Order: sequence, then structure tokens, then C-alpha cells
Amino acid sequence: MPPKTTFTKDDVITAAMEIVAAQGFFELSTRKVAEKLGSSPAPVYSCFNSKTDLEKEVLREIKALLFTYATKQYTESYPLNMAVGLVLFARDYSQLFRSLFLQRRDFKKIFKEFNKYHIAGMEEDERFSHMSAKDRETLLGRLWIFTFGFATLASAGLVENNSDDYVIQMLREVGSMIIEAALADNAAV
Repeated sequence: MPPKTTFTKDDVITAAMEIVAAQGFFELSTRKVAEKLGSSPAPVYSCFNSKTDLEKEVLREIKALLFTYATKQYTESYPLNMAVGLVLFARDYSQLFRSLFLQRRDFKKIFKEFNKYHIAGMEEDERFSHMSAKDRETLLGRLWIFTFGFATLASAGLVENNSDDYVIQMLREVGSMIIEAALADNAAV
């Protein structure tokens, strides 16, 4: 009798992430994970009590990867880095981006988590220190509309030049216009 093959929780998560990255979140199943591992579903269920538990862990891993992208220093500007990270994540991991933002009902929860992190960074930026929390949220909302649209286009492969430099240039140009308008509106008050 051949020795029993065992898989760790990390092995199961890695296989699940590969499925979601290639096929999308709705294609994740314990059967597909088991096939990827070359086993029966038993090892999957030995690591996770249910498919729901596996899905939660996969979402946590996707969010962790997104935050790795969003907190990387691409430029000298914190808000710009967050935006660049989101677009590059969407470009590099289109199915994971769609899984987080376009295919899940809990998008609002993920959006709020992302915004909370973003707002904390804005509070530390001296350009926005004189703005009220409400005005910073409004500004962030406007920046988010463009950034999210750009990221969605990048995830769909509809941005012809999707190089890092181009993404940074576009976000810098449009973001500067949005920020300048918000700062001017805030100064006029």
C-alpha cells in the first residue's frame, strides 16, 4: 500500500488561489482544489471545515496580496501609491481583482477596509491636514471613482499601454486635477 499523501493548509490555500487566479472565484470548489492537489476532497476538509471556510481564507489571501500592492512605494506620494497599487494589482491579477470587487456581494466591506487604510494615510499628508474628515472622504471618493474605473479597465485588458510608468503618469495627472480642485474648493470655504 502506498504511503498516504498529506497536504498542509498552505498547500490547500495555494491550490485554491491558483484556481481563483486562473478561473475566477465562482469556479472555486473543494473538488477542483482536490483535483489540483491530485487527491480526493478529504485533505481539503481535513484543513477546512467547509467550503465557506476555504473561501474566507482565500479572500483573506487575496486582500493581503492587494494590500501588498497598495502599500508598496512606487512614487513619493502616499495616495498615488495606493492608487497605483490597486491598478497594478488589477492588471497583474485580473481574476483576483474581479473576485474582490466585481463578483462578491461583500464588496462594500472590502471597499470600507481599503478606504479606512487610505484615509489614515491622508490624515498624515500635510496637504490634507486642514481638511475636515468629511472633505477628505469626499476627495477620496472622487479619486476612487477614477482609480477604480482605471483598475477595472486594466483588469479587462482594455488599457493598451499598461506599463507601470504609464499607470503612474495617468494616475498622477488625473489625481492631481482632482486634488487641486478639492483643495481649491476647500480653501474657498
